[in-house]
Amino acid sequence: MPRKLGTRLTELLETCVEGLRGPLTIRALTGGRSNPTFRLHGQGQCFVLRSRPAAASSPSAHRIDREVRVLQALEGSEVPVPRVLLHVADASYFGAPFYVMTLVDGEAIEDPALPDLLISLRTRAYHQAIDILASLHKLSPDAIGLAGFGGQGDYNARQLTRWSGQMASDGSVPSALLELGSVLSRTLPHQMRTSVVHGDYRFGNLLQSEGAISAVLDWELSTLGDPFADLAYFLLPFDLPRDGLILRGLSEKHRRDSGVPDRETLASRYCRATGQPLPSGWPAYRAFALYRTAAIAHGVFHRQTAGALTAHHDRQLDEIAEIGLAVLGSTVPLTSKG
Repeated sequence: MPRKLGTRLTELLETCVEGLRGPLTIRALTGGRSNPTFRLHGQGQCFVLRSRPAAASSPSAHRIDREVRVLQALEGSEVPVPRVLLHVADASYFGAPFYVMTLVDGEAIEDPALPDLLISLRTRAYHQAIDILASLHKLSPDAIGLAGFGGQGDYNARQLTRWSGQMASDGSVPSALLELGSVLSRTLPHQMRTSVVHGDYRFGNLLQSEGAISAVLDWELSTLGDPFADLAYFLLPFDLPRDGLILRGLSEKHRRDSGVPDRETLASRYCRATGQPLPSGWPAYRAFALYRTAAIAHGVFHRQTAGALTAHHDRQLDEIAEIGLAVLGSTVPLTSKG
C-alpha cells in the first residue's frame, strides 16, 4: 500500500526536484533486486526513488552512489537510462542513502523467450538489446567521466576469484561446479579490452514497450571490465534449458519460428557494431557466465538453508556446471549424483 512521506523528506524533495509537490506517497515497485525501489507520487507527477537497504552491513555492497555515477555519465548517450534528479547520501532523511530518477514507461520481462510479444517484436527487442550493449561497450570510460570506475587488475581473473571464494566461504560446493571452476582457472582468457560493463545485462533489467527498449536499469554491478563477459551473460539463455530451475533458457525447439534470433546471429551483430571479432576463448566466456550464475544461486541457496544445501540444490547447481563443462569440452564428473 502507498505510504506518506514525512514533512522533512517532503520539504527536501519539493525543494530539489522540479515539479514534485506534496502530499507525497511512495509504493514499493516489484523488481529492483537488492536495492529497494519505489514509485514516488506527488500532485500529478510520478518519479522513482531507489535506496540502499537500511540493513546493509558491508560498505562495499549496495553502492547506489556507483549507480548514480554511471547513470549520470550515460545521460545523453545511445544507452537509454533514466535521468537522475537528486542523490541524497544523508541516511537521516529516508533511513538510507537514496536517489530520485525519472519514471520511464515500459515493462521488464524476465522470460528471455518474450512470450507475450509478437514474433516480429521479439526480433526487434533482441536486435535493439544487442545494439544498446554494443553502444555501451564502444563508449570511452575516460570520455564520459568514468576513469577509475573499476577495480585494478584483470577483470576476468577478479570475477573468477570473487565467485569461487564466495562459494568456498559458504561451503558445500557440488563436484561439477568445483570442476568447472578448476577448468576455468586454466582457460578463462585474460582481459584484452576495457569498457563500461553492466554486469547483469538481461531482459529482466531492460524496460521495453512493444519490443522497443526504453531504459536499461539496475546498474549496481556495473564497473570497468571485459565487454565480452557482458555479451556472454546476455546470451546465457541460449545455453540453458527451457525448463531450467534456476533460470529459464531458450531451447532450440522453442526458438524455432519464434522470432528470437540465434546466438550466432546476435554475436555477429554485436561484432559488426563494435568492430571487434569474438575472441578465440569465447567458449570460456560462455562457460564462465554459467559458472557465475551457479555461484549466485549457490549463495541464495546457502542463505535459505543456513549452509545445509539439499540434494535438490546440488542437482540444480550441477546441471548448470555440466553445461559449462560441455561448452568447454570437458569430462563431467558424476560423483555427486546419487
